[in-house]
Amino acid sequence: MPANTGTKIFADKETNNWFKACIALSVTKEGLTNFVENTMKKVHAALGKCSSYEKAIISHHRFSGPSWKNTKRHYWKSNWWEIAKCFLPPQKGYADVSSVQESDFNAVINIIMNCTDFKNYLSSSWLSPPPPDPLCPLEKVRQIGRDLRHSANCKTTDSELQDYFQILTMLLADPVCLAHDTSANKALSILTDLQNDRLPLTEFGNLIQEFKQAIERVKDAAEEDFSEKAKQSLEEGLKKIKEALKDGEQEIRNKIQQADNEITEKMNKATSQIEEMKLESVQTIYDRTEYCTRQIEQKIGDETKKAEQTITSQIDTLTKSSVKLIEDHTRDRMERIQQKIADKAGEDFERRVEDLRCRLVDHYRETVSYVPLSSLYPSLDKHVQDVYVSPKLHRIKIENDGRRTKQEQIFTYKDCFNRGDKLSRRIYLQGEPGSGKSTFAFKLVNEWCNIHLPSTESTKETTVFVDVETLKKFKFLFFISLRDSRHQKDVMQMIKTQLIDNICTEDEREEVKKLCLQIIKNDICLVIQDGLDEWPSDESLPSMTGIPKDNCIMLTTSRPWKLSDERIKNSQIDILLEVEGISDTEAFSERILRCLLEESMDIKKSVKQFNVFLESRNLESISSSPMLHALVLCTWVDDTAERLTGSSLCDLYTTLLDCLCKKATHDMSYFNKLNPPPVKNFEGSKYLKSNKAHIDSIAEAAFSFLFSNEKETSIVFSDVKLSDFLLPSAKEFALKSGLLTKRKSKKATDTTCRFVHKTFQEFLTAYHIANNADAVYDVVSDYLKRHSDSYLDISQMFIYLCGLNISAANKLSALMNEHGKYNQNLILSGYREAMANKNTQIHLHMSHFGFNYDNDAEELSHILALNTSRAQSLHIKLERTRVSICAQDALSTRCQKSGPVSLPACDDPGPSTLTRKDWVEFSSSSCCVVLDLSWCHNLERMFIRCNATVQPSALVGLNRLKDLWLFGGCKCRALDLSHHEHLESITLDDGVTLLPLSVNNYKSLKCIEIYTTYDGLDLSLFENLSSIAISNKVKLLPKRPLIQYKQKLTRIALYRFKLNSVDNEANQTWCLLNGEDLVQCADYTPVLLNIAYINLRQVTFSSNWLRSLLRTLLTLDHWVTCNLEKCIITSLDHEVKGRLPGSHIGSSAENAGSIPFQRINLQIETDLNKTCAIEVSNFWQNCLWETLHGLDVKNLSLRPPRVTQSFACWNREPQMLQSLESLSQLETLRFNLPKYIDLQLPPSLKHLIGSFYSLLPSQLRDLVNKLLTWTQSVECRLEFVCIDKITKFVSQKIPPEEYMSIKQTLEALENVKVKRFRIYEFALSTETWSVRDSVGVDDGGDDDDDDVGKLIQYIMNQLTALVAYQCEFRLNCVKNPDFTK
Repeated sequence: MPANTGTKIFADKETNNWFKACIALSVTKEGLTNFVENTMKKVHAALGKCSSYEKAIISHHRFSGPSWKNTKRHYWKSNWWEIAKCFLPPQKGYADVSSVQESDFNAVINIIMNCTDFKNYLSSSWLSPPPPDPLCPLEKVRQIGRDLRHSANCKTTDSELQDYFQILTMLLADPVCLAHDTSANKALSILTDLQNDRLPLTEFGNLIQEFKQAIERVKDAAEEDFSEKAKQSLEEGLKKIKEALKDGEQEIRNKIQQADNEITEKMNKATSQIEEMKLESVQTIYDRTEYCTRQIEQKIGDETKKAEQTITSQIDTLTKSSVKLIEDHTRDRMERIQQKIADKAGEDFERRVEDLRCRLVDHYRETVSYVPLSSLYPSLDKHVQDVYVSPKLHRIKIENDGRRTKQEQIFTYKDCFNRGDKLSRRIYLQGEPGSGKSTFAFKLVNEWCNIHLPSTESTKETTVFVDVETLKKFKFLFFISLRDSRHQKDVMQMIKTQLIDNICTEDEREEVKKLCLQIIKNDICLVIQDGLDEWPSDESLPSMTGIPKDNCIMLTTSRPWKLSDERIKNSQIDILLEVEGISDTEAFSERILRCLLEESMDIKKSVKQFNVFLESRNLESISSSPMLHALVLCTWVDDTAERLTGSSLCDLYTTLLDCLCKKATHDMSYFNKLNPPPVKNFEGSKYLKSNKAHIDSIAEAAFSFLFSNEKETSIVFSDVKLSDFLLPSAKEFALKSGLLTKRKSKKATDTTCRFVHKTFQEFLTAYHIANNADAVYDVVSDYLKRHSDSYLDISQMFIYLCGLNISAANKLSALMNEHGKYNQNLILSGYREAMANKNTQIHLHMSHFGFNYDNDAEELSHILALNTSRAQSLHIKLERTRVSICAQDALSTRCQKSGPVSLPACDDPGPSTLTRKDWVEFSSSSCCVVLDLSWCHNLERMFIRCNATVQPSALVGLNRLKDLWLFGGCKCRALDLSHHEHLESITLDDGVTLLPLSVNNYKSLKCIEIYTTYDGLDLSLFENLSSIAISNKVKLLPKRPLIQYKQKLTRIALYRFKLNSVDNEANQTWCLLNGEDLVQCADYTPVLLNIAYINLRQVTFSSNWLRSLLRTLLTLDHWVTCNLEKCIITSLDHEVKGRLPGSHIGSSAENAGSIPFQRINLQIETDLNKTCAIEVSNFWQNCLWETLHGLDVKNLSLRPPRVTQSFACWNREPQMLQSLESLSQLETLRFNLPKYIDLQLPPSLKHLIGSFYSLLPSQLRDLVNKLLTWTQSVECRLEFVCIDKITKFVSQKIPPEEYMSIKQTLEALENVKVKRFRIYEFALSTETWSVRDSVGVDDGGDDDDDDVGKLIQYIMNQLTALVAYQCEFRLNCVKNPDFTK
């Protein structure tokens, strides 16, 4: 047996074999440990996705019989080993085994066999046939352990030992996974040494000792206990190894002593031999001569010296060889021992590190992973992943002069921690109160935990930054809550107090603290300091004393005012970030509601309802703060119906204020009868009474800044200015509670303050006014006078004031109404807030009423009842609500049961014209409003366009009425307007009936529109009329109007007239309206000299009449617009055929006959220089070309409607071509055509500007050739799209190069000048044009034609599936006698 091995410790060989087999099992277990750990971690992650761990474990167990006795269920989510123990043998005994390293071979092999997932990581042969079949290879492996444990004589034959080594070696060398596993390879090497007796005695003893300890740790788990013989053999083996080690050491000492003795003996013997040789030599040479004696003596001396040297050399060599052998052996032993100690220490360190990480993760998942939904309900918390949405996070750049400017938004963790590719050490995250700083930190901690120890605490998808892998670089994360670090200044002390003391026992703490310092020294770690502004310390920052700084990354969250501390230098901030709330408020609302509402409820619908609530309460802007948003949402959920219909904003903000005060102090106190609240909304609050003095001073500051003379400082103000109103204690309270926030301003030397939200400043301002009502006249009155639109700045404050103190709000509304600085929505919102707070004595002032929304009608009617004497205008335009306008009568009380609002009766009821049938029909409506105008003596404007019934008596007392509109379904019978001498405009629909001669106030009327029956309208009496519109139900007296009428009237509108006969009543009406006699205008259509607008709606006339009208308009010296809406135009009027000049149109017109064309929509504009623009959707009507035929027009524009930019149809080319050719004075023609036609243009044309939907190269060539044949010069600009429209829905692109050859031909001609030839390419992806080819330059003399460009843009919008080209083509065809060739 080699001297350095110890595998033969018993004289009996089979006993030695048994020992070697036991060691082989121990080595194999170590080799399988890493394999089991990696596989079970994957199983653990997979089980986490299941709804029930228990069911999932059973489904993964080969025999569906997990070992529940050995596992701790509460650790299943966080510890994979507790899941692995479910696959151990069912006997109890492994419950206290804390890791796979502490387990035994039996545990490891049972996990592999019982967990079905291992079949994916082993060759299939190991489980074929499947266990518990004895032929199963894995079953054979397990049987080895059983055989060895239960051996009666602790003996193993050589053949059995060889079988054991063979199967264990094959398992460790399995090619699927184990062959690539470092631990398995190491174990395989040890097995080989063990099998070949190359294992050192000490290592052999250590392995037996470890095997024995493993047996002791799990002795209760063995399927059957070790035999007594086996135990005795183990003990005897360990004893013999120890004795062998001692004997070995004694043997070495004996050998050394023996070597020393032998050396001494040899030296003594050599000395004796030398002495004897000397004596013998002396006796031999005694008789010789002196000379010979000297020679002999010399020779003897030499030999003696040589012998001594030889003997001494041999002794030295032997001694050195023995010492070197001992030293080498000792050194080898020491190196092995030291390496073993180092390996053991390293493994122990890694195990301690991993254990600390697992404890921290468990601690964070219990303390940091849950956040309260709102400060209203701190006990109602949810997992951070369930409620979190992505934040709005920006980088803040610190300029050289100290200014801080917002930079780009960031979306990754890498951008939070890195500058370029380098990690920054000191990162600060600032944000206003409730903006989401702490929640961002919580989410970061949670994702770090999931990276290092996956968990399934929440299955909601991650919505924060996607690069969570960035967090892997942080080997450890230490989270510190600075608000909980009282009387502590060192970060390490905080880590010990908040983390180490909570996860370790008392005797472990000091060692774990040292371990933390070692970890921070060796690896990159992240320390999160949350809430710097809440840290109760006089220092600016926590100290890093004793902490290695190179690898320690610090992320600190704070409010901006804390980072404005001058003691925090800019050089101490590597990266400054700012969170501005959440990016998706609807997603945030949905997540919160999922935590609050039952699963059966429609969450999407609830989110929409909440958004409506926010909008109705003007609270959309509050969503910038997640804290306030969640607080409002939780308050809303308390009673959804109430919050949607009539909740008090003042109550809501009182709740919010109470919650903010709680953040600064936990002292609770209640208002009572002895100490009543300053406003009734404060009743029931918990933290307002104890902080009332601070709140009062903060409210005064809010009031002073809001009504400041310097408007720019009303919202954001300096810290110095704030000190004028607040004592240091009040300022500290405002900052701690979050009512105020402070940060460095753009000026590096100053800091600015503001309220957490403007609505809080407005609420506190209203609170101050509510307790100091005189401020309305002392301060607010001057403010309203100083600033325009000032009511907009204080509108929200006014609403709060209506809830807190209606008396003060009444005064303020009177001031705003007096200065005309208010709007209806403001008064309506204030009224609702007053009603929501159950205030009485509501007297809000308002003069102008607009009933535009059905939901507001009832409340507005109440406000009108409070302001009858102040009402100046009444505008009603409702869709569903029926309205009755009356003076007081008994009927107004009869509809109370069916829904309408009844107002107090007046003293002087007028006669009612509503019949019983009318009233029954009206009151049967489920939604109706009755308005009593008895006392509205100052009403000047009345506009009613809805389903309304007006009693004529209701208008009797309205002596100041100037404008009256009754149309759109409004009904009024027997209306008499003779008493309204101040009327300036009248609009009456056909639902109104007028009494005869009721329109007699001719001097004041400026605008009159009558579409109902009226007989006897006298135009000769109007003096100031500027606009008149009548229907065919109105009869004019045959009197010509006054000169003033002709000079001032600029608009005429007709409705449903028939102007297709020269001798009928309709034509006489037209002539009278235009100040002419029918007889005098028989040959032309007259118009007023100052006319600017003509509107014809559902009017019938002939094309000749329209052409005559145009001819007259072309003679005027100003711009005129003529709109035709749904008109009927006949192609020819047989009664007048041949009478009007220019009626000789030809066969095409005659063949057309007198076919009417329905619903013609046409706009014609005329201007100076005989300019005419026609806008029409259908160019196919014969009547249009008959109208244009022979007109003296110089500039003509034909275009589609501006809205659609398209023509509906085009199939009347002959009529169009003949009409264009007949325009002998035409110089400029602009057109937009859907396709190319062979234009027949007049010789007078000088400018041709147009666009085509499509123009083929051949068509362009035809058009150019036509222009070249003209004898006069003409400038042409064309734009078209390079497509071939195959069908209505299919277009084919034409390469623009096909048009370039035409350009080259033109450039070669002497009499043609190509001014510009440009091809634009349109990209659908970017919806932009780019110039592809361009020839020529702009000469600045011709601007782009707007109408042409608009049509091209419209065409491109239709080409949704085609990348097209647009070609712009400009040329001059110059015709000069000197150059014509």
